[in-house]
Amino acid sequence: MIIKVLAAVTLFAIFLSLVPSGNVHAVVGMSPTQGMVGLEVTISDLTEGASFKIKWDGVAIKQGIIGTTRAAFYIVPESYGGEHRVIVESPPDTQIFSGTFAVVPNITISPNSGAVETAVTVVGRGFGVSEKNVAVTYEGVIVKSSLTAGENGSWNTSFFVTPSTRGSHPIDASGDITKASDVADKNFAVSPTVKMDPVAGGVGALVTMTATGFANAESGIKVTYSGKEVRSGIIAEVSGSWSTSFAIPSSTRGTHIVNALGNITSATDIGDIVFTVAPAVNISPNTGYVEDTIKVTGSGYANNETGIEVTLDGKTIERGINADDSGFWSTSLKIPPCINGPHIITALGKITPVSAITPSTFNTQSQVISVPKSGNVKDQIRVTGNGFSSNKDFSLSFDITSVASGTTTEYGEFSASFPAPGGKSGAIAITATDAKNITASTTFNMETTAPEVPAISSPKDGATVGFMGDTKVTFDWSDVSDPSGVLYSIEVSDQSNFVKKLVSHAKLTDSKYTLTEAEALPLGEYYWHVNATDGAGNASDWTPATMVKVGFITSTMLLYIAVGVVVLLVALMVLNRATKKKKKPKRDWE
Repeated sequence: MIIKVLAAVTLFAIFLSLVPSGNVHAVVGMSPTQGMVGLEVTISDLTEGASFKIKWDGVAIKQGIIGTTRAAFYIVPESYGGEHRVIVESPPDTQIFSGTFAVVPNITISPNSGAVETAVTVVGRGFGVSEKNVAVTYEGVIVKSSLTAGENGSWNTSFFVTPSTRGSHPIDASGDITKASDVADKNFAVSPTVKMDPVAGGVGALVTMTATGFANAESGIKVTYSGKEVRSGIIAEVSGSWSTSFAIPSSTRGTHIVNALGNITSATDIGDIVFTVAPAVNISPNTGYVEDTIKVTGSGYANNETGIEVTLDGKTIERGINADDSGFWSTSLKIPPCINGPHIITALGKITPVSAITPSTFNTQSQVISVPKSGNVKDQIRVTGNGFSSNKDFSLSFDITSVASGTTTEYGEFSASFPAPGGKSGAIAITATDAKNITASTTFNMETTAPEVPAISSPKDGATVGFMGDTKVTFDWSDVSDPSGVLYSIEVSDQSNFVKKLVSHAKLTDSKYTLTEAEALPLGEYYWHVNATDGAGNASDWTPATMVKVGFITSTMLLYIAVGVVVLLVALMVLNRATKKKKKPKRDWE
């Protein structure tokens, strides 16, 4: 009986051991098993009320007590792409689950909409460990490159949205390990935008409209001012960008609405742009020289305002101007002496103060004026300059020759005189430069007429000079005159083409030249010619080659003649003696 009881107790104990208790876990699950960094993952079928710990690659990332849902949650931490080990312990140090979670690469952008030139931040996660050559593309075009991910596969960068049409545009990324196809695109929505510059000014002010984010080659674009069309027929580029300008039409002081719209883009897509008409002065042109005449107009003044004065840098240069019944006025005036650079031109009236006016800027340029503008060498030239720096040293050059220097006046003016240097003809630059490197030039036209060709005086063509050679020939030619002065050149050769020059001299002041002892010509035939060059470097033609013979007889021939004469004399003497011997003496008786 005891044996039967023990057997029954044993069987009951075995039965109890097989019955699940409150501390026995069902099969734990994880969902999802792949995704991107930041994704929420669920661990299911845990024991209610039990403590737990979740580990990611051996590092605890979450712990707590299981609630009534019998589930725990964790966020995928910053991790490189690929598989990672997930372990669940419940209670801690008692492993009840082990699995893998595959991290996939992804990017996020901020913001995800805006206008062209918006700065967009791109963050990449789940890329390879220290992955190199990561690049970001916008519409398939690389906008950032050569990025390197961290050890956890994360990286970040930013770029400015390039000109593109309205609507969504894909942003993607790739690297040495991660392909672009592995990364889901993010879309940036471009909205149309119009900018206006300036946003305030007077009637007649030139306003520039610059637009981006319109449709591809959108047509029918127009601009309105206070509801009236001021520009039309505008067509956007393929990138959706366009620009135009218009002058503010006659309008009252205060705010006015400017709109832009097209066949696809409506005015409400852009919103109202406000231009404020205020008292303003406009000038035309806005760049020039002292003594230039400019037109000055004013708008936004009080109706029929009187006593308006125009000022340049605060000094009155025109007065006694009256506005019409719309507050508009205009006048013309000459720019007074002033230094190089920008100068403020504005106008005040008896009602409108200077502080309320939008002024204009006139940019004075430096200039140099010469009198006369053409002439000859040594002509006196007077040069005046204006628009230079105030009270600064200046230098004046004629081509590359320094001809004058001095100091400018308070208003950047100077004057100087000098005789025109020689050596060059044609257009010559007269340049002035001051100590602040302000430079201006004018042109002096140096005469380009060559002097007349001299006339050969002696020796004439074919003439013979000297007796036996080694002759210091004197060459003479006619005088030539020129307003720039004249110098002569002579060449002597034993060849008519003067390839070989025996004598060559330039810059001779006299119209005659006598060979030196060293230049004396031996017996023979020679050729010579001369030309004239004026002080500006203009040269006449050479005279025709003129042949001259030097010497009548050689020393050998002279010796032969001398010997012949001696022989002849001797012969005559002998003959004379012989004749005397033949005569008979006369006798006395005969």
